[in-house]
Amino acid sequence: MTLTLRQIEMFRAVMAAKSFIGAARLLRVAQPTVTNVIARIEDRLGVPLFLRQGGRIYPTAEAVNILAEIDRAFVQLEQAVMRVDKVARREAATLRLGAAPSIGRRLVPEVLNALVTRHPGLTVHLEILSVAQVLDYVLGGPGECAVSVFPIAHGAIRSTRLGQARLVCLVPHELAQRFDGAVAPGHLKDETLIVFEPHTVHGQAIARFLGSADVSLGRTHQARFAETAVGLAEAGLGIALVDEFSALSADQSRVAVKPVAFDPAFDIFLHVNHERPVSHFTQLFQRELTRQLAAIAAAAPCATVRSVPR
Repeated sequence: MTLTLRQIEMFRAVMAAKSFIGAARLLRVAQPTVTNVIARIEDRLGVPLFLRQGGRIYPTAEAVNILAEIDRAFVQLEQAVMRVDKVARREAATLRLGAAPSIGRRLVPEVLNALVTRHPGLTVHLEILSVAQVLDYVLGGPGECAVSVFPIAHGAIRSTRLGQARLVCLVPHELAQRFDGAVAPGHLKDETLIVFEPHTVHGQAIARFLGSADVSLGRTHQARFAETAVGLAEAGLGIALVDEFSALSADQSRVAVKPVAFDPAFDIFLHVNHERPVSHFTQLFQRELTRQLAAIAAAAPCATVRSVPR
């Protein structure tokens, strides 16, 4: 009972032209070809499509109903073709990606804003991910990529290092006068610090920093996320050591952001599942992220990011 696209095309032409001759002209074929195709359609469907009277043809009720169904399908097809064309010309697309909280608060949105500015048809879907969520998100989740401050050791995941970020010190304003210039480990002796669990990326970075001068900690408060550490520092509970991207969201009317006398402590990675296809926009996102990291490093090379050559 299946009709070919050619048969459907000729049927629509006959309905539009209201004659076999007119349909033949529209399709630039011989009139007998149209007549024969319509006869085969009627045989296949088992119903007459046209009544012949006085040299003219009149569509039957079945023909009118069939045309309505075909036209609905053609409208959907035309809309699909238009959407495909927009995607091909990159006028309409969705980029789904994830980011660790510290990077996803300011850096990634700035990168996405640059992409959307150049490609107004692009829609973005950004999801903030915890450390435990990143692997599953990239491996089988809805996103194409994720950005974090740690690599992923998995056979299906490609982790590309794009840059490095420094450790910075958030000092409540009432304590800021104690610190002049870059903060060294010895400056924090006997100060109340906001720290992280030892196994976390931030916890390990802080341990390396303090361990470089064998500084023992006094009183400490513990936070799970860098954003929480920022909030605790803003509230005056202590001095927080966080990555510089988390510090971008700090209220500088409440805390002073001080550079730390320590080499870059955080690597920035872009993760993709190389067993799944990625869009052109993922590639553009990677380039723009790398560009912005380099720009930040050039603007303040002594206290911020060092870009990693690709």
